[in-house]
Amino acid sequence: MALAAPNAALAVPSRVRTFGASPKLLIAGSAIVLAAIYLIVVSMQSSTVYFLTVSELLARGPAASGQAYRVSGSLVPGTLVRGPNGEGISFEISDPEQPSRNLAVAYRGGQVPDIVGDNIEIVAEGKLDAQGSFQAATLLAKCPSRLENAPPDERDYVVPATAS
Repeated sequence: MALAAPNAALAVPSRVRTFGASPKLLIAGSAIVLAAIYLIVVSMQSSTVYFLTVSELLARGPAASGQAYRVSGSLVPGTLVRGPNGEGISFEISDPEQPSRNLAVAYRGGQVPDIVGDNIEIVAEGKLDAQGSFQAATLLAKCPSRLENAPPDERDYVVPATAS
């Protein structure tokens, strides 16, 4: 019978198994998470559009050039000019609270809303160029409610009485 070595019970296996993740896996996982966060931040920055009034946009000055904005204002009477052959329009919008501060807007996009006219509230989405003119890619006209100035008896909805 062979005798066991006195230290045989205390022998350490050649490969110790750890229950944590390997450093390579941690580095790869961290890189994937950081790449995903970076892509989310970049896509949010490119799709973010600030909604401003004319005064707020003009207050930003030259720093506002080149960034996408949505600007809201009333169309200044007498400034609407349609391009030759119906290709685009140009006009000025202003804040109802500060009608003296106007913003020149040029729109060369698709169809111009039918309702565009004097004192109609306009929402233009685009960029401010270096000359201070707003180049709109999208143009929306807020339709005034036909019941806005109606007498109260025409605004109220009355449920007709049913025959019993």
